[in-house]
Amino acid sequence: MTKNEKTSKAKSPDTAKKRKKAEEKLRREKQRFRALVEHSLDIIALLNLEGIITYINPAVERVLGFKDEERIGAKGFELVHPDDMQFLADAFNTLSKDTNTPIIKREMHLRHKDGSWLTFEGVASNLVHNNVVEAIIINYRDITERKRVEDVLKKSEKKYREQSIIDDLTQLYNSIHFYAQLEREIERSNSYYYVQPLTIMMLDLDKFKEFNDTYGHAEGDYVLSRLGQVVKRCLREADSAYRYGGEEITIILPMTAREEGIVTAKRIQEELRKETFSPVLDQNIYMTVSIGLAQYQPKENMKTFIQRVNELMYLAKKDGTDRICPDRSGPKGSFIGWI
Repeated sequence: MTKNEKTSKAKSPDTAKKRKKAEEKLRREKQRFRALVEHSLDIIALLNLEGIITYINPAVERVLGFKDEERIGAKGFELVHPDDMQFLADAFNTLSKDTNTPIIKREMHLRHKDGSWLTFEGVASNLVHNNVVEAIIINYRDITERKRVEDVLKKSEKKYREQSIIDDLTQLYNSIHFYAQLEREIERSNSYYYVQPLTIMMLDLDKFKEFNDTYGHAEGDYVLSRLGQVVKRCLREADSAYRYGGEEITIILPMTAREEGIVTAKRIQEELRKETFSPVLDQNIYMTVSIGLAQYQPKENMKTFIQRVNELMYLAKKDGTDRICPDRSGPKGSFIGWI
């Protein structure tokens, strides 16, 4: 026996021990992986490159109502909502073709065995070349309850915000929101090279105090609520109306010149004339409004702008009822007329 043969023979038991130790380590790792996966609260699925489920953990029964044996061998995406299907198909193709693709995350919806839809956070990665996994692995975390709570909170926040800026009686925005919104519109108007047209109007119910004194505040409140409905019907989506105080209402008309604003003012008056109020039996009363209206002048102070419109409204009321008083002022001088 040569020296090399003796050395090789001496090393053989050590090599066998190392191999056995490595195999034992691999076996323990597989057991640890299986234990972690089978006791996970998330659904963990292994898909081959054809998109068939080769393994899915028991969490699928707790979360989706299917036993794991019902899903193994099935198509991996047959429970996916149609709205999410295209994204997942594209993501799967990307993962299967490129082993260097990073993990892909997305919210999605999966169908429960009872037919309902649950919301999940899905995380997919390519472990095809991992000698333990050898598959595309997808982790589904059920976030249905979390999303429900988030939606409730969002709706609650939205309702709170609306309540904080909405006048209960007229269902128009309140005066606090008016100032904030007008400031934004003025900034927007001044941000262009040429000042964009911006018109506001202020309207006031004619002889409303007499109506209140005669028929009571409950009937007066009813008139104000109906007025709010009339105003909203006459506005475009971009326009906004506000209860400025008492029976006064302001309206912001973005990207609107004075002449277009007059058209809107007339429409409000015409619609209000169609409304009948019957505070006492067999008696119909019709209400009218007087309106002041002006277009924003370049670099004009917001307070000055509002005051100008307010004065126009009172000029309209002073001249009579059911009138529109637009400001016909220009850069040099002014002319005020009634309609």
